[in-house]
Amino acid sequence: MKNLGRKISDGITTALGVTALAVIGALSIPLIPVLIAYNHFNEKKFKQEYDKYLRRMNGACFFCYNSRKSSVAFARDAVVPALGPTMQVVFVGGSKIDLGPDSRFVSRMLSSVRERKGFPYLLKIMDGQVLDCSVNNQFYSIMQGRKPIEPLLARINSFYTSATSSLA
Repeated sequence: MKNLGRKISDGITTALGVTALAVIGALSIPLIPVLIAYNHFNEKKFKQEYDKYLRRMNGACFFCYNSRKSSVAFARDAVVPALGPTMQVVFVGGSKIDLGPDSRFVSRMLSSVRERKGFPYLLKIMDGQVLDCSVNNQFYSIMQGRKPIEPLLARINSFYTSATSSLA
């Protein structure tokens, strides 16, 4: 008898749970178009702000490196001090970029990198477009082989001084 009462109670609980989920699902369906429209307009507004940012920052150069344990000290202590004073250094800690209000724009630039070969990335804004280049292979080759840093710095400077870098 106890077992029968438990089965009936479990059946009622399951039926109420399924009914509650169905009601919540039915009430949520009308929200889907609203959420899609909100996302569309939010993305459109961001795109306008991003385009304005690209125009405002025309000619800006970014050196982006990440928090990989094996390379963060080399990037911070050897490469960053050798960069020009106008270079914007971007440290990417996990998925966080701390550049104040411009963080979301730099995040978009990094997420739009064409060839994902790995950090460090070089970014340059030219005529409303972001040029990108990975110096991953040369960076790690020099770091691990304890080779002179000058060829890496020459490549970095060459990227930033070239007007068309990787648009081709």
